[in-house]
Amino acid sequence: MARMLSAGSEIAPAPQQTWSRSPGQQTLTRLQEKGRSLARNWPLWLCLALALAVRLFLAIRHNPVIEGDEALTGIQAENILRGEWPIYYYGQAYMGSLEAYILALFFAVAGPSVLVLRIAMSCTSLLLVWLTWRCGEALACEAGLRAGPRRLFLIVATAIAALPPLYDAVLELRSYGGYTEAMIVMLWLLWATLRLTQRWHQGASRRELAWRWAGIGLLVGLGLWIDPLIAYALATMALWLAGFLWQEWPRQHKQSGEGGQSKSSQWTRLKAGFFAAPAALPSLLLGLGPALIYGAQHSWENFLYMLHGGHPIAAPGSRLHILREVVTFYARCIAPRVIGGTLPTEPYVTQNHPAILTPGLVINGLAMMLAAGALLLSWIWPRPILLCLRRLTVLPLLFALCLTLIYCLDPLAVASVYSGCGPWDLTGRYVVPLVIVLPFFLAAAVTLCWYGSAATDGETSAVWSAPSPAGQGTTWPRPKPSKQPVVWRSLLRPTLLVLLLLCYFSTQFSAYAMANTHNTFETSGCVQAPGDYTPIITYLRQQHISYALATAWVGNPITFVTNQQILVTEPRARVPAYSQKVLHAAHYALLLLVHQDQSTPAIVQALQHKHWRYTLKRFPTMPGWELMVVITPDHNISPADPAFRPALTQIYNRCDA
Repeated sequence: MARMLSAGSEIAPAPQQTWSRSPGQQTLTRLQEKGRSLARNWPLWLCLALALAVRLFLAIRHNPVIEGDEALTGIQAENILRGEWPIYYYGQAYMGSLEAYILALFFAVAGPSVLVLRIAMSCTSLLLVWLTWRCGEALACEAGLRAGPRRLFLIVATAIAALPPLYDAVLELRSYGGYTEAMIVMLWLLWATLRLTQRWHQGASRRELAWRWAGIGLLVGLGLWIDPLIAYALATMALWLAGFLWQEWPRQHKQSGEGGQSKSSQWTRLKAGFFAAPAALPSLLLGLGPALIYGAQHSWENFLYMLHGGHPIAAPGSRLHILREVVTFYARCIAPRVIGGTLPTEPYVTQNHPAILTPGLVINGLAMMLAAGALLLSWIWPRPILLCLRRLTVLPLLFALCLTLIYCLDPLAVASVYSGCGPWDLTGRYVVPLVIVLPFFLAAAVTLCWYGSAATDGETSAVWSAPSPAGQGTTWPRPKPSKQPVVWRSLLRPTLLVLLLLCYFSTQFSAYAMANTHNTFETSGCVQAPGDYTPIITYLRQQHISYALATAWVGNPITFVTNQQILVTEPRARVPAYSQKVLHAAHYALLLLVHQDQSTPAIVQALQHKHWRYTLKRFPTMPGWELMVVITPDHNISPADPAFRPALTQIYNRCDA
């Protein structure tokens, strides 16, 4: 199983027989070689430590802020510790509960809390940093980078993954039900697919290729259960494999005149990969096992949801008009926000001032445009540096293209037309997977600008090394260094690149340090929700309140933080049993968000009209807003009562007053 999961790892050559060493000596030698390998990868461990430190800084600084959807994942993890075995996130039969099981492991050790939840997500997101290093190694092999440029490329890419834009870092730490795990699977699939085509091209054995196919199948099945967003990676894989086969196939005809043995060996190599491909099917079913079990028990509603594309949102206008609006929103707002890192929940973000422009957006945007330009120019003018940049970035560019097309064509993206480019962010999380390939663009640009044409030795894996249009085997001479190089010229380029990287990473650190402590981890749909529920929970316990009705943005965090000792939910919650439990309780309270200047909110007027006794307690949440706790000792306020219904619309997944 471990070998299948490491579908992108190297398969070590079979050790030669040595009669002079005992088994103990051989084991010691292997351990020494492993230790030297770990020592050589010290930049990776440094980046992992940096990533963990930054994420823990965000987790501790913004503790205990948590929003409703995250809290619901925590509630599911608490229920797992009580003996439940959920397969999907509550109310969404397309997002697997893997994240809840991960949280349950941490809760079992340290107890449920917001900080433990953030620590669990921090540790999980470290896999993205490790996979960036491994995928970078495969890309460097693809481009034929020398040792020095390879090390620089890996360090820069992994450091960027350790310090992603703030928007992406926050989502990596959110327990939204599987987005972080889905991004891990996507990057793992890209790495595994690249290694498969490289080893396939190099003539690996059918056994090795079968293991690689099996690993890919397991990742695909697991990803389809976790989140359908892995369609981005699946589309990229399909196009990459199609391009690989298109690149390999003509060579059979080109080499047909070179001798039967050469042609036969080429066909044998291709057939080995094809015959090994069926090994992916059993592992695919294994990874998809939880979804298959749920589908068999629930009339396959999870698969039908994925096939139908969810619940399309109606919008006025023709389909072409809607598509144009979505593409415009993507290009002008959501993609720049993901690349640059601006959080929509920051107090200074408004519809008129979305604050999209950041140094990170400029630097990453220029690196992406450089990669796209090199890809196009390399087919016309195949200079070594352009070919190297193309090989380093063609797979990340392909993933970014697939993500863009799938997002813009998805019916759910229509919601972005209504939200606008302001504090309300409905679909940004669907574009955040772009962050898994973002590090490679800037790393490739820095590496090639630093070393120039000396970055590559000309030996590549040849998976995507198409011949130049000018002729087969065209070799471009390397520029000869001047006999008397000027010192300032030799230092100018590295100095500028170091300053560029310092500017990039310093702005990232600054964004982390200056992020608003209340708004950063609040949902854009209900920024006015409390950040710290401790005084509210203390008051409810003093009043002996165990049940209450409130919007999920407020109710789920209280239910999670108290480990369900105080159950606060909506009348139509994602967990219907909770709603029934509250509505049938002998006594429950109401929690409502109100404007600070509202002396007599609608619910108070209704109570006064009914002449009911009541107790009010207000808790400030943010400037201009308060959370009001309403307790009626003699009666329960029914949401179905016409006298109270207009005043209780907020408890149905709303946050306005």
